[in-house]
Amino acid sequence: MFKILAALILTLSFAFNSFADVVFEMDQKQINPEAKHKTTGMVQGNNFKMDFYENGTELDGAMIYRGDKKEMIMVNHKDKTYVVLDQATMNELASVMSEAMSQFEQAMKDATPKEREMMEKMMKGKMPSMGDSGYVEPVLKKVGTGKANGYSCTKYDVFRGEVKISQHCVAPWGSIDGGNEMKTVMLEMAQFMDQMAKSFAKNKGIMGQQVQFENNVFNQLRKLNGFPVQTIDYMNGEMESESNFVSSKKAKLNPADLEPPAGYKRQSMGPR
Repeated sequence: MFKILAALILTLSFAFNSFADVVFEMDQKQINPEAKHKTTGMVQGNNFKMDFYENGTELDGAMIYRGDKKEMIMVNHKDKTYVVLDQATMNELASVMSEAMSQFEQAMKDATPKEREMMEKMMKGKMPSMGDSGYVEPVLKKVGTGKANGYSCTKYDVFRGEVKISQHCVAPWGSIDGGNEMKTVMLEMAQFMDQMAKSFAKNKGIMGQQVQFENNVFNQLRKLNGFPVQTIDYMNGEMESESNFVSSKKAKLNPADLEPPAGYKRQSMGPR
């Protein structure tokens, strides 16, 4: 009996200790205009944080996903504020935007042809997707294997119609230190973002077109079945930017590390 209990305790101890916190780093290079950026990430259970650095050194903002509360927090370090996005807030915003769209459409009906043209130009400047005849969802195409940043990976090209918009070099989650922990929270976050997107997808026209495949990078992780250790984006057939996975390691994090800094002021995201 004692041996059985000892074996059980050892097994449980291994199970708990094998699940660790993770920190990772990525860098980004923009071709035109030329710029360099850096992103650092933290994973603790089902909570996730990404810090964004302009020019590779200047801390600009942060995104925090709280899986335990089903909410996302956007942090602005410049004015020391943050906003919290949860499903209730997104539903409220979607309702307000839907009403605004209805009012805009009514105003368009009552406008003269010249006024209508001016209004369309004004709105298209603010919402580039307005006026699109239809949305073409990007398609992944496996194109072979390769190596990037020290990882063996599978290459996928992403096409919108006949136009290549990006390429991912995808490594298995298990080949990355802390990859399994990263996978769990990132895929959970993808589901959360899908739920938020559905709040807006009910809106027709310009509102419903703002949440699409390429704007939800976490949604791509499910389709890729791995982590992109290198991503190249293209614009008009030319390389626009490149993102590279630098490193990851298991660590011990303080829960406060995945919260907005002390003293930052919460701002309302809703209409109130």
